[in-house]
Amino acid sequence: MTLGVVILNWNGMDVTPRCLDSILRSSSPPDQIVVVDNASTDGSADHIRGRYPQVALIVNDSNLGFAEGNNVGIRYLLERAFDLVLLLNNDTVVDPDCLRELKRAAETQPAAAYGATIYELSAPGRIWYSGGSISRLTLEARHETAPADAPGTPRPTDFITGCCLMFRSDALRGIGLLDRDFFAYYEDVDWCLRAKAADERLLYVPAAVVRHDVSHSFRRVGTRDHGAPRYSWTQSRPLVLYLAYRNRLLLARKHASGKLHLVFLILRRLARAALHVAMLLPSGRGSQAKAVVVGTMAGLRWPPQPAKIDRYIRATMAKSI
Repeated sequence: MTLGVVILNWNGMDVTPRCLDSILRSSSPPDQIVVVDNASTDGSADHIRGRYPQVALIVNDSNLGFAEGNNVGIRYLLERAFDLVLLLNNDTVVDPDCLRELKRAAETQPAAAYGATIYELSAPGRIWYSGGSISRLTLEARHETAPADAPGTPRPTDFITGCCLMFRSDALRGIGLLDRDFFAYYEDVDWCLRAKAADERLLYVPAAVVRHDVSHSFRRVGTRDHGAPRYSWTQSRPLVLYLAYRNRLLLARKHASGKLHLVFLILRRLARAALHVAMLLPSGRGSQAKAVVVGTMAGLRWPPQPAKIDRYIRATMAKSI
């Protein structure tokens, strides 16, 4: 089976080369690596073009977000009839046998998608993801963080994080690509719910190991990460809060089981938004409180409107100068 890897880069000069180097050192390298650059301004696209001639580099004219940015790479591989498509965060490092174990699982146990064991890069013994679940009531995804009882045996899971998510190409053609309306955050939850609705199987492959620079993702604007447990949501940047509140409501609109369930989900999000604003304002986090409000209002609009992220990126860049 042919395997293509898609890595999304946005100003990732400090991490994307490290990720690429780890892939190229794999015991079973992929047949193709595609880097999709989301209009970086740090010179990382030119660096990748010069240092990695074997990588297919696609440079977008604008920041398309995590979902559509990855879709660009997915389409590239589907058009070339690849059997497997692996999405990999640029702030990850793959263990030498990771890709081999993922391919082995795909060859022996058919499923729509496959996930790996993900450790925190800064804390080698701490697991960030070892399978996951999605609450049917709240539609919230939860990472399992316990070691697998049988490390060599793939097992079914309800949720695979987009940090390391390998699709079977025929499943992508049947279920569809990532929903660009999400821009970033919860697009992986949405895809997993769509797969389960189509009676497709998702598998967690314990023997495939990835190291994730969770703290890097948490610090950076625009990278996708559900967050490690030790980080408080109150530390999140306004952009993260805006997208999280917006997208949870988009998820509710798409996957509520009925009108009463949708009403419950909307009221729950409104109540949590009010609570979080009340917690943020007294601590002087006005920009974060505003992001919660604006994100909630954006999520209530239907049909979905494009995510408005420019204001948050400009504010962040201004602070970093």
